[in-house]
Amino acid sequence: MRRFWKVLGMVGLLLTAGLVLSFLASNVGPSEARRSDRMSPPQPQHSAERVFPSITVERLRVFGEEVLYDSDMIRLGPDGSVYVFDRGASQVVRFDPETGQVLQRYGRGPGKGPGEFAMVSDFEVDPLGRVYVSDLETGRISLFAADGSLLATLKPRRLPNNLALLNANLIVVHLINPHNDALFELYRLEQRGSKYRLRFVRRFGEFLEKQAAFGLVLDGEIIGADSFFVYAPRRIGWITAFRPDGSLKFHRNTIDPIPIPRLIQRGSVRMVDRSAPRSMYEIAIDQQYIYLDKGSNKDQNEKNI
Repeated sequence: MRRFWKVLGMVGLLLTAGLVLSFLASNVGPSEARRSDRMSPPQPQHSAERVFPSITVERLRVFGEEVLYDSDMIRLGPDGSVYVFDRGASQVVRFDPETGQVLQRYGRGPGKGPGEFAMVSDFEVDPLGRVYVSDLETGRISLFAADGSLLATLKPRRLPNNLALLNANLIVVHLINPHNDALFELYRLEQRGSKYRLRFVRRFGEFLEKQAAFGLVLDGEIIGADSFFVYAPRRIGWITAFRPDGSLKFHRNTIDPIPIPRLIQRGSVRMVDRSAPRSMYEIAIDQQYIYLDKGSNKDQNEKNI
């Protein structure tokens, strides 16, 4: 009888272990992403007429050396002011571009209270000089007036990675944990008196099959251009633009096509293969051109535009 119960216990342990292993395996997910057939393939760029222009850069002035602890992310305001996120102080700092004088600070420093930052992923400045700061850890967007006062703490439906501001108070949120059918969510900033809120409009942007498991692969940047926004992933050679209604404006390969990287499993952690090439570091846009700051894995100092 004891032998029977011992064998039965061993069988139970084996069954339990099998269920646990099966559960873990089902949650690991695939390592190789495939393009969704709901989005047409990216169009190629014409590299036959590729031109390498001679660019001369002149340093005009240096500022912020004794003010910033750990500068990260730079934006230009509507009046030409320079906005820099200081990760060391957990604040956005606004500078006079001519004198380098600090004009304003946005945020109360590190923390999770109103106007405080825990893990800032992006910030933007609108035509009124209002500053939007997205925080991954708290899952919120802090909205500041031009004078630095906190106007509102906004809460999108999912964790906000990057932001793009469009006309008509529209805000595009690039999700760090995307839906299978959507990488982006569109919101409208509404104001009633002194109160602000986000009204959800729509979600869109299905690039990959089962893309909810590939948020790391789809990490990138978005930037607004009034009536549309541009998305460029860091590890895939794409440059894509959407209109606010979710329709595709264009979807192209960069001149140097870069395939979708694999995800590597290291213990319980999944990560993008670090040997995979980078397609871009930063993105910028003006009235005529879109600029991708591209680098080489072999030499981190080697940059191309």
